[in-house]
Order: sequence, then structure tokens, then C-alpha cells
Amino acid sequence: MNQPLGEAYHHLDRDARDYADADKALVTLRTRRTRRALIAGSAALMMVVGGFAAFQQRLPDPSEAAATVASPTHAVEPPAEAPALPSTGPVGKGAMVYTACHSTCPTFLLLADGRQYLLGERTVNPPGNITLSPDGRWLGQPVSGGYEVRDLLAGGVHRLEPPGGGDTDSAYSPWAWSADSRRLIAGYHASGNVSSYVTLELPSGRAGELDLPPRQEPVGLLPSGDPLLLDQSQYGELPLERVTLKHASTGRTVTLTSGAGVLADTDHGLWIQVNGERVFTLEYSGDRTTVLEFDLTGKQVARLPLPADQFPVGPVGGGYAVIRVPQDQINGRQKLESVSPSGSRTLFDVPGQAAVVLPGGARH
Repeated sequence: MNQPLGEAYHHLDRDARDYADADKALVTLRTRRTRRALIAGSAALMMVVGGFAAFQQRLPDPSEAAATVASPTHAVEPPAEAPALPSTGPVGKGAMVYTACHSTCPTFLLLADGRQYLLGERTVNPPGNITLSPDGRWLGQPVSGGYEVRDLLAGGVHRLEPPGGGDTDSAYSPWAWSADSRRLIAGYHASGNVSSYVTLELPSGRAGELDLPPRQEPVGLLPSGDPLLLDQSQYGELPLERVTLKHASTGRTVTLTSGAGVLADTDHGLWIQVNGERVFTLEYSGDRTTVLEFDLTGKQVARLPLPADQFPVGPVGGGYAVIRVPQDQINGRQKLESVSPSGSRTLFDVPGQAAVVLPGGARH
């Protein structure tokens, strides 16, 4: 099977994850051994209304009339023409950012009511670089070494400036969202390494550097706003059957333990996702991937083995989002679904080579 275009952000180890842009990360990935493919996008939290991804029927305001309107169904197609996202003013909640193919296709913002706006003809690869908040209100994009986070409902913009003016080989990327969309952690890459992390409080726009002990990486935000940290020295202990995380403010630990496989090895990178009071990771056993769900004490509360044609995206209301990738990616369609022990439901149907970012999508 052809590998999904966004696989880098589930497989890059410490070195590749630190690259400032997705293209460099993908080049690095291709030099390594072939690994089992995982989905386009990172910790994805889909906005769900009434048990279904929201497409509200409404007439656009006159100022929005130029927006390309898609049919309010599951299927998403890139429009032949779409207006650029206005630089100011409200437009509506975001439902997804996507590009139909890697490198040569334009990137679009899909709103919850089905309208689409052009974000750029050839942007950076959206997964790991462009983000939507879990509630779809905030859109984040890299700009000239800095990072802009825009309020899609009220029109305001907050900008993170690069420390010390930055340089040509530096960039911010979205690292983790709080479940309530009020806090974003951004990582600042310089010369191939993440040199610092910044927190952005919303809607105030107050920003501050996250002061962390050496080799500690923030992998999520807890309901209290406290970062959950990973000691990166654990990367040197492969294969990992358990991993210990730590509350930044209290030092309280949370240990995640696999049951029938490993959480990371030379072929599979460690991946942590935090959604409120739940922590998710992936367990690998041969060719089988299983989504593990833990509470904040480290107790495993659910296991979700995935069939061979499903690849994990992230937690959504009432389930876990996965993507089905067609054998023929050029002519086929990828299907985003929410799965749970009780069944599945369709979220979106997108082009076979698409790379997508759902609300909440960041590097963790």
C-alpha cells in the first residue's frame, strides 16, 4: 500500500520531529527503513455536534458571499476556484485544513458550514505546521519565522515573534492544545532543533516562554492547564513497553504500560495524545496497531485494535478518529471515521492523497 502523506508525524523520532518544516522531515523519513504507515495529521480532536461533524446550514453574510460553498455532506473536494481567506474579520468555525496532494496542491480551510477558503497555493505541509483549535475557533499558521493564531469567529490575530529576531532556518510549529482551546504550546525550531517552547493564552493573546527542565518535552496539556512532560532520555531505552510522563507543576507521574506489544521501537515512534483527562498512545505488535486509552492515574481504560486498513488520527467525541487509505491513492478516496467498541461513523471523505489537519491537530 502507498503510504499516507502525513505519516511523518507519527513516525519521526526525536531528530526528525525537530525539523523546522515538514518537507525536511519527510526527506529524512524517506532515508530510513520503510515503516508501517500512519495517518495524515497529529493529535486530532474533531469538532462534533450531535454525534456528527458539524455542517450547519445557513446563508453566508454579504461579506462572506464570495466563499466557495461545498455541499454539506461527508465528501470534501478541492474547489476549482476559492477566495483567499480574508486577512481580517470573522469567517466562521473551522472544520478541517487540507491539501489534496503533497507539494503541488493548494491548501484550503474548510469551515463547519461547508465553505472553503484558500490558505495558499504551496504552503508548508499542513500536518504539524498549520493547526485548528479543538473548538474550531482558532487557526494557526507559520509566517516569516513567527507564528500567527487567528480568531476565525471574532477576527483578531495574535502573533508569536521568533526569539532574538530568528534566522532563515527557524520556525514555530504547534505542539499541543488544551481541550478547552484556551491554551496552545508552540515549539520553536532553530537549525534542526527545538530550542524552546512558548505558551499562548487565548483569547487574551498573552504569551510566555515555557520554562522546562533539560530534556523535558511537553506532550499535552491537562485540564488544569499544566503541561504533561516526557523525559526524552526514555528514547534511548528502545524498545519501550512503558513510558512515564510527569505533571510539570507537581512532579506527579503517570506511567503508561503496553499489554501485548511495545509503545516504541526502531520501526515505530512513540506517540502521545492528551484529551482532557484521557491520555492516548499506540501499541505495536507485529503489523497490528492498537490504540490504548488511559486515565490520569495511568490506568488503562480502553483498547482499540485497528484493522490493517485503518490508521490512527486521534480522539473525537464518543470515539477515536481513524483514516482508511485506498490501495489506489491517486484515484481512490480516504475515509475519516470515528470508531469505538460499539461501532463506527463517517466523519469525512477526502481525496486519496490528501494531507489533513482536524481541530486540535498539532504535533501532539
